[in-house]
Amino acid sequence: MAVPLAQNTPNSPHVSHRPQIERSYCQDLAPIDSGLPDNFAEVVKGVYRSSFPLAENLETLKELGLRTILTLVDEPYTTSHLKFLNDNGISHLRIIIPPNKDPEVEVSNTDLDRILGILLNKANHPVLVHCNKGKHRTGCVVACFRRLQGWALQDVIDEYLKYSTPKSRTLDVRFIGLFDSSRLSQLAQHSGVASWASSTMHLKTQSEHNEREQIPPNRRIYASRSEVRASEVRAS
Repeated sequence: MAVPLAQNTPNSPHVSHRPQIERSYCQDLAPIDSGLPDNFAEVVKGVYRSSFPLAENLETLKELGLRTILTLVDEPYTTSHLKFLNDNGISHLRIIIPPNKDPEVEVSNTDLDRILGILLNKANHPVLVHCNKGKHRTGCVVACFRRLQGWALQDVIDEYLKYSTPKSRTLDVRFIGLFDSSRLSQLAQHSGVASWASSTMHLKTQSEHNEREQIPPNRRIYASRSEVRASEVRAS
């Protein structure tokens, strides 16, 4: 459930200028001495990802002119965080999703769709989405966002692995492969998300990728539920 923790007020200042920080659209992680949270990157213009922001990150984050921060974990914000939200007119939404550690515990489709709906609504931009480490829950959300953009599944997985390695989770990869983008297809089409500036210069289709890459069966990424189930049957 999304819980607004701080709302914009008429008297709250809002920084609108773009940050003077070199970014390569999710290609390069933030330098250690940048003042930004770990695993920070720009997903597309106006959408950012990171680990849990520390108090020492807030001054640099101010340069982004954030309108919304979306938190995926229940770790509470400190007094410094709450002051930062209030002083800069930033709305804070918290939608808690479980980590993909237990196959019996699933992320709610309702919660996931609400998260993606927030990212697809430019009225919320600039928006920062984060979990604890910026690897797993955030990685899965960004992966689903990429699928709504029409990215080839292997490209989506590759980006997830970039941030999660060496602690990537098999259940995360499975979750990403099983994501049903058709649930939000109308919203995605209406937003025009497929044309939003992204972190790659060429978005390969899945067929193009398969034609060029020979992936061993034990490392293959399956794009549909039926393919995943068939793979599991063969493996057993």
